[in-house]
Amino acid sequence: MKRITIESLRPGDIILTARPGKGSKFIRGMTGGLVSHAMICVEQGSFIDSTMDGVQARNVQREFFENDENVFAFRLKSPLPDHLVSQVVDYARSQIGTRYSLAEAVVLVTGGPRLRTKRLFCSRLVARAYQSVGIQLVPDQDYCSPEDLRISPLLVELELQIETIAQDEIEAMARRPNPIAMTHTVQNQVLDFARSLDASVETFQDLDQVINDHPEWDSRIADVLQRSGYLDLWRYELETHPWRYDHARMATMTGLEIQQELRLYCVDTVKEAYSGGIRFAVNLAHYNQRHLASPRRSWQLLIGLYETLVRNDHSRREVARSWLAKTYPADLKLHMERIEPHSEMWFAIVDRVEPRLGALARIVIANEKSKMVCSSCGDEPTTDYRIANAAEAMPGVPSLRLCNDCVNIRRGFGERLEPLS
Repeated sequence: MKRITIESLRPGDIILTARPGKGSKFIRGMTGGLVSHAMICVEQGSFIDSTMDGVQARNVQREFFENDENVFAFRLKSPLPDHLVSQVVDYARSQIGTRYSLAEAVVLVTGGPRLRTKRLFCSRLVARAYQSVGIQLVPDQDYCSPEDLRISPLLVELELQIETIAQDEIEAMARRPNPIAMTHTVQNQVLDFARSLDASVETFQDLDQVINDHPEWDSRIADVLQRSGYLDLWRYELETHPWRYDHARMATMTGLEIQQELRLYCVDTVKEAYSGGIRFAVNLAHYNQRHLASPRRSWQLLIGLYETLVRNDHSRREVARSWLAKTYPADLKLHMERIEPHSEMWFAIVDRVEPRLGALARIVIANEKSKMVCSSCGDEPTTDYRIANAAEAMPGVPSLRLCNDCVNIRRGFGERLEPLS
């Protein structure tokens, strides 16, 4: 067995495969192609695809390929700006839970009336994700095959790094609990119940709309969120890897081999220090707005969930950052994600987590005709800061550009501001 190394992929990359089985051979035969399945990378070590089980997230470390299975990866020839890549990733994540459309997938290879439903199959998911930012990889994003993606003139093939997996590692992993599978099961329980109320529900966004439009169902949906374990999925990660969230525990891990493993883990973690967990802060802002407009018990439960996820993600990345700063400071300087205030990526994040800050920054930039002004008041000179306690102070905000007066004011309100290096 083999797998793709984490370092091989970036968010937005497309993975195409050809399994040796009959199903794959049938698809390749009917489409005249070399590949039969498509996936999209959404985070370092994580990708999303659509199978008969629906749209699911998967872990690269747990995704094994047969030795005779062909695996390819592709990236846009003309790289997208980071803020557009994040929109592609957001679209793919938003489709988690969507049911597989076997009927439409069959029409793709056999012909017939072409419906355009919300349901998905693998290549439709990938093509629609890019279409969401105006990138048309194929002539028809609703009806395309993995082979259509492979030969897209907008893509270039990557040189993948593949590693062979020893049988004992495969067996050991099979004996351990699979948090990804646990998540799939729980998500499906929640969505299946929602579909029993409204058959049109495909995604959690659809569920949000149901909660908003049918307050009479709110209590029942809230009960399912609690009963299914959806609100407690985060506990497995925290209990399995407590050292990721504890400076003192990580400091005790001093063996040479474990130090190298920690180094790789921490580097991967700080590479996505802000973008990797932004979805938690975005969802928290979303549910706060929902609850403010239309109070619901379900919103309250989801607000509590995302407050926890924001705190945990922030803690994990701060612990990794601190460990690198003490142990491999050159790695931290080289790999730490830096999102410059008032950049396109900064606005793409801030508009979703602190829209008033984004609006204010645009006003002062327009008034002063410069981006080098204070995000809050428009004064100069300024310094760029990171918010060391962002999970409590301003969840999801990656950085601020501030004058000295605004720094002192914000610190007075409890924000821990550290100059960006």
